[in-house]
Amino acid sequence: MKKTTIIALLSAFIALPANAAGGYVGVSLGSGQIDISGLNSTTSLGFFGGYSFNENFSAEIAYYDFGSQDLAPGFTLKSSALSMSGVGFLPINEQFSLFAKLGFASTSLDLTGFSTESNTDFTYGFGGQINVNPQFAIRAGYDVYKVGSGVSVDQKLMSVGGLLRF
Repeated sequence: MKKTTIIALLSAFIALPANAAGGYVGVSLGSGQIDISGLNSTTSLGFFGGYSFNENFSAEIAYYDFGSQDLAPGFTLKSSALSMSGVGFLPINEQFSLFAKLGFASTSLDLTGFSTESNTDFTYGFGGQINVNPQFAIRAGYDVYKVGSGVSVDQKLMSVGGLLRF
């Protein structure tokens, strides 16, 4: 009896992460803003994918194109980021979770006709996720990336997206 109970409990703990585990892909659309005086916000497009180890932790890779701005004739400012982050989730209930991200990002800041700067630095973010059903979720978040190396500025992003679990 004692062995059966121990085996049943161990099986339950092993099965829980397997049910919550799995891969996912997503796309997001947002508004990006570089911390440089006089620049407007841009429309950003992002693609991300990851693996959930359990309901509380995921590893995620993302690519964001932060858009471009025309500064003067022949000069366009563009920025993008490729990141890898750990994502921690705090489930509030079955439908809603809060999350926080921390990782590294390789960013590019390109001033067409002048220079291109790249940088690798920490990135972080936070937000909320609504689980519509077991396969689909809607996510809203706020992320910060360091762009540029000589002139290190923040690229801030507010986005909304959807993710598909598989």
